[in-house]
Amino acid sequence: MTRALERILQRYPRPFVTGAELACLLKGTPDSRYGKVKRMLAAGKLLHVKRGLYCLTEEVGYFNKPHPFELAQFIYGPSLVSLESALSYHGLIPEAVYTTTNVTGKRSKTFMTSLGRFYFQHVPLNNLYAETTRMTENGHTFFIAKPWRAICDYVYCYKKDWHSLDPLVNSLRIEVDNLPDLSNEEVQTLDAYYHQQRMRLFLTGVKNEH
Repeated sequence: MTRALERILQRYPRPFVTGAELACLLKGTPDSRYGKVKRMLAAGKLLHVKRGLYCLTEEVGYFNKPHPFELAQFIYGPSLVSLESALSYHGLIPEAVYTTTNVTGKRSKTFMTSLGRFYFQHVPLNNLYAETTRMTENGHTFFIAKPWRAICDYVYCYKKDWHSLDPLVNSLRIEVDNLPDLSNEEVQTLDAYYHQQRMRLFLTGVKNEH
């Protein structure tokens, strides 16, 4: 790998790079580029995450560690952080979450990588980013479900027949006082997003109690 390329990677805007981006940075034929990537992997300057996705390392002079929430969107997208990871991020559930949980409009899938386990659950693709927030933390950018969207994704993905707040307390151990207000606008947006009777009953039930 040339010093010029090392300097480019040291200033890269994020701690991981795709195969397509490397192809643009590396000169030569596809075979020669593949050989260069293999040598970079062997030298510890790249860390393989999945096919076509690599993490930059300290060996190449890159010291900014990847954030799993940002990385997840490149592992399998379009997707966003939700379910247990989002509930933990918002301080709603007490348990530590060691798998990065996401929702996607594509089919459900799990990735075991050198940087952790990433779990993706299928949700409706239309208006995928309804009730989500775009976050930037220490230079890392990712989309994460708002609290009620994360709860609804949990009910939808795990097919829970919940019609009240009780299961949130008894099953997820969420403190009711920690729940944000559920506005009529949110109910309408989420109801339209899932467009499912089971979700409508859940939203109606919790709205009547909260």
